[in-house]
Formats: sequence, C-alpha cells, structure tokens
Amino acid sequence: EVRNGFTFLDLIVIQIESLNKKYGCSVPLLLMNSFNTHDDTQKIVEKYSNSNIEIHTFNQSQYPRIVTEDFLPLPSKGKSGKDGWYPPGHGDVFPSLNNSGKLDILLAQGKEYVFIANSDNLGAIVDIKILNHLINNQNEYCMEVTPKTLADVKGGTLISYEGRVQLLEIAQVPDEHVNEFKSIEKFKIFNANNLWVNLKAIKRLVEAEALKMEIIPNPKEVDGVKVLQLETAAGAAIRFFDKAIGINVPRSRFLPVKATSDLL
Repeated sequence: EVRNGFTFLDLIVIQIESLNKKYGCSVPLLLMNSFNTHDDTQKIVEKYSNSNIEIHTFNQSQYPRIVTEDFLPLPSKGKSGKDGWYPPGHGDVFPSLNNSGKLDILLAQGKEYVFIANSDNLGAIVDIKILNHLINNQNEYCMEVTPKTLADVKGGTLISYEGRVQLLEIAQVPDEHVNEFKSIEKFKIFNANNLWVNLKAIKRLVEAEALKMEIIPNPKEVDGVKVLQLETAAGAAIRFFDKAIGINVPRSRFLPVKATSDLL
C-alpha cells in the first residue's frame, strides 16, 4: 500500500485509465515478471478485469546462477529449485518482449512506442510532450535523466563515446576515477530509468541479435556457496538505437519508493 489504500499497481492502472479516457485511446499496460513474481502478479491483476485497459503479463528469462569457484551452473550441483536460478536484470526486457509474443501483438495493433519504467517510481507517468518530440524527430530511444544530488552519486550517467550516446555505470569506472564519477559538478545528470523505445527498432535489433549490452556481475551467496549472477540493464541498450537521446526532466519524474520512509 502506497497511500489511502492504493498500491503501486492501483496508481499505475488509474493513470492509464485517465490517459485512455482523456485522449480516447487504448494504451495497454504490460507487466514484466520473473519466475519469482509471476504467480502473485497473475492473482493481483484479476482485480482489474473490469477496468478499461488491456493488461498483459509476460515473464523475463531465467538463467542458472554460476558458482564462483569453478564457473559451473549451480543447478548442475544439485540445486534444481528456484535458488539455482535468477532473473537477469531489466536489460532482458527487449528479448523477453519479443520471445513472449507481446512485441508482435503491439506491432499488429499499430503501436509505435513503449514507455518502460520501474513500477515503484511514482513519478513515471506518460508524458505526451516527450512522446510527441520522439515521433517528430524519429528518435528510436530516449532515456530520461534528471539532475544528480548527493543521494544519487552512484547512478549511471550519459556520455558520448565513439559518436554515440552511451550509459556509463559506476561498475564500469576504474577505482581511481570513482570519485570523479560521483562528482555532481562533472556529471550533473543520472539515469532515471524512464525509457521510451520504438517497437519496430526493438524488433529489428533483437532479431539481428544486435543488443550486446555490457554484463554486470552481481555476486551473491546461496546456502554458503558464492555465486555470480550475470545481469544487464535496459539503459545500456541506448547505444544500439538510431537517433537515441537523453532528455533532462524535472526531479518530479523520479520518485522511487524503496523504503517506507520514502513515502513520508
């Protein structure tokens, strides 16, 4: 529950219902789940069966955790349950959209863009002005960025590299340059993880297997065994799309709720 009895999903549904009513359109809602959240989500979305929006759910991939000691998959060592597997980060949204068949459904309906955001970001709502700009300028990908504060020094930022816009994450920065990366004077913006992406471009790049995003190693421990999860971030895909841009948006579009205190 976020406020007044409403959950994150309630607020998202209300926003899209309002959008559809105001503009006489049929914007659907797509929820990407992992194997950990699929069953619970299916039960929850049933409460919206009478709403005026089309709700799709699809699962992202699941990969075997890798044992750090010998780089063998954890399931090969007898861990055949859920603990042996992991969802590989939100960068998997692009192939999962395609593999699930949802991408083809959206394209068949004449949809052109998808707005991707974290469900716990209360500021991530559809902005018609941004969408209009992308359509008019034929931008295949747009990342919303917002001014960095001391609370956001670890957030990824946009750089220009080899003539293309690229996301730079703190994990990619050599130790001797980390303080420079954290500087809010040098790197004044960070990725709000609100992304606008052209659907035909996703189809083109996924089918060409061209989305070679940087791998983010995420060390974990399962029952005393040190393992690695190899993940990707959706923002890292920016360099593969044509006419990709970043748009500096107000802080009001980045209101993530990670703890109860964030609601105060």
